Amino acid sequence: MIGVIHATPSVIPPDAFSLFMPILLAFASIAYLALGKMLGAHFQQHPQQTFSKNCFDSLVKTFDAQCERLAIAIEDRKIQSCKPTPPVIPMVSLRPGDKTHDKEYRENQDKFLLRCHAEAGPIFKLLIHRLEVTVISDHHIREMFHNENFSNVDALNELMGVKTFLHSLIKSGKNNDSRIQNSIILEHLTPNLGKYQAEIVEQFEEGLRRGFGENGKKEGNKKRTLCEDPTNILQDMIGRSTGTVFMGPKVANNPKVLDTFIMSMHDFARVLGLNDINIPFWRRWLNIKLNHFNNPLKHRVRTLAEAANPIIIERRRREQDFIDHGNSHDICGHIMLLILTSVHTTIDASSAMVYYLAAYPETIPVLHREQVQVLDAIQHERQQERDALLAKGHEIGPDLDPSNDRDLTTAALKRMVHLDSFQREVLRCRTEALTHFHMARKETVLSNGMIIPKYGMLLANLTSTHSSSTTHSPNPSEFHPWSHVGTFKTATKVGVNFLPFGMGKHVCPGRFMATQQTKSLVSLMVSKFEIIEFQDPTQAGRVLRMQHGDMPSLGLIFTDR
Repeated sequence: MIGVIHATPSVIPPDAFSLFMPILLAFASIAYLALGKMLGAHFQQHPQQTFSKNCFDSLVKTFDAQCERLAIAIEDRKIQSCKPTPPVIPMVSLRPGDKTHDKEYRENQDKFLLRCHAEAGPIFKLLIHRLEVTVISDHHIREMFHNENFSNVDALNELMGVKTFLHSLIKSGKNNDSRIQNSIILEHLTPNLGKYQAEIVEQFEEGLRRGFGENGKKEGNKKRTLCEDPTNILQDMIGRSTGTVFMGPKVANNPKVLDTFIMSMHDFARVLGLNDINIPFWRRWLNIKLNHFNNPLKHRVRTLAEAANPIIIERRRREQDFIDHGNSHDICGHIMLLILTSVHTTIDASSAMVYYLAAYPETIPVLHREQVQVLDAIQHERQQERDALLAKGHEIGPDLDPSNDRDLTTAALKRMVHLDSFQREVLRCRTEALTHFHMARKETVLSNGMIIPKYGMLLANLTSTHSSSTTHSPNPSEFHPWSHVGTFKTATKVGVNFLPFGMGKHVCPGRFMATQQTKSLVSLMVSKFEIIEFQDPTQAGRVLRMQHGDMPSLGLIFTDR
C-alpha cells in the first residue's frame, strides 16, 4: 500500500557479459558443426530416407537465426548494463534508540531538517507519521505542485478517507477535486469581497466591544483589559464574519449557526483523527467507515438548512443566491465544505498575528501610523471628488457620503503595505515544516532522475525555502515584519519561497478572503489598542515556536488608546 519499498534489481557487471558472450558463441559454433556432420553422415548411410536436403537447409537456417537472436539479446543486455542506474533516494539515519523520525522532528523541526539535508541532500526518505515518506526540498518542490502525477487530494483521501466522508454531506455536485467549491469562491465570493467588507468590519467591531471592552479596568487615563484566552474571542469574531459572508448577518447571528461555523472543523478533526496523524491506520479506517453512515456533520448541515431556508428562498426570488443549484440541504452541504476549508485556518492565522503583535510591540505604532496616513489620504481624495462635483453643480451621491470617508474598505487595506508585509512574514515564520501531502498517481521520474513509485507519499520541506538565505534575507530564521515592503510580494502571492496556501493548480482559492479578514482584524486591533502584551512575558518565545494548527491560549493584556 503506502510506502512500499521497491527493491532495486541486481545487475550483472559488464565484465561478466564480455566474458560470457564469446564462450556461449563458441559452444553454439561447436554444436552447429557437430550437428552438420552428424546429419551429413546419416544421410550418406541412409539415402533411402525421405528427409530432403531442403529440410536440412531449413533446419540449419532456423538454428542460425536462433544463434543470431541470442547474440543480439546478449549484446543488448550488455549495452543496458552499461547505462547509468537511477539515483536512489536515500533514507535518513535514525538516532540511536529511535525507531522512527517522529520524535526528533517534533523536538526541533529546523535542526532536524538541516541534519537531513546535510546527510542526504534535497530529496530524502523519512519514517514519519507511520509512513515511509519522500521529502522534497528546495526548487524541487515546484515539481511536486505542478506535476499532475502528484495529487494532494488523493493523498488526503488515502490517509483519511475524506472524499467519501464529505460527499455524504451532499446529494448533488459531488466532485473529486473540489472544483465546485473552488468555482463558488473564485466566481462569486472573491470578486464581491468589497461588498462584504462593511459587514465583516461591523462584526469585528462588535466582537472587539463584546470581547475586549466590557471587562477592562481604568488605570490612569487608559483602560487595560486582561483576556486569558484571546483565541476563544477571535474564533467567535471570525465565525460571525464568515457566516455573514456565506449566509448573511441575520443567519450568522443565530447562536446555533455560529456554533456550527466554529465547531464543525473540531468535529471533523476529531472524527477523522486530523489532530493526531499518528493514530493507527486501522483505527482511522474504522472511524471513516462508521462515520460515513452516521456522519456527525450531517446534523450541522441540517442546522444551517433550517436557519437558511427562508433566506435562500428570498435570494432565489431576487436571483442573488451565489449557489444556483440544488435544494437547501445541498446548498448548506456545500457551505459546510467551505466552512471546513476556511474558518479554522483563518482563526489560526488571526490568532498568530495578534500574538505576534504582542511579541513585537514595536510593530503596533508602525501599523497604526500607516493606517492613519492611508485613511487621511482617502478622505482627502474623496473631499476633492466632492468639491469637483459641487463646482459643476452636481449632487453628492451616497457613494461619497463624508461619514464613510474613514471606513476600513478593501481599497484602504490594499494601500497598507506594511500591514500586508507583517501578515506575510507571520505566515512565513509560523508554519509546519513538513506539509502538503501528495501521492504519486503513477511512477514518476523527477528532474534529478530519482523515481517516485506509484502510490508513493511525498511531503514538502518548507524550511528549505521559507528559511533560505537565498530568498529571505537578512537572517531568514528571524522575524522581519517589513521585509516584504516594496517587493510586490503580497500576502496572497504564492511561490516556492512562500507556501502557506500551496501553489499550482490547487492553490487555496480562499486566500483572498482569509487575508482580507485577518488584515481587517489587525487594523481594528491597532486602532483600538495602543499596547498588547503578554500576561506572562516569559511565554512570548513559546508563541514564536508554535507551528500552524497549534492554537495558543496564553493570556494577553490590551491597553486602549
